[in-house]
Amino acid sequence: MLDIDKYSLMSFAPSIMIVASMLVITFFGIRFMKREMAKDAAKAQQK
Repeated sequence: MLDIDKYSLMSFAPSIMIVASMLVITFFGIRFMKREMAKDAAKAQQK
């Protein structure tokens, strides 16, 4: 049942790569948004 051959891996590997890349992009996107929000808050306090 859990036997993995090269034909099942050909469809499984790209799916896992897509999921992993979306998680990485989301992680870096959240970090970027937090930094930009902090910069905007600092600019708003200076005015």
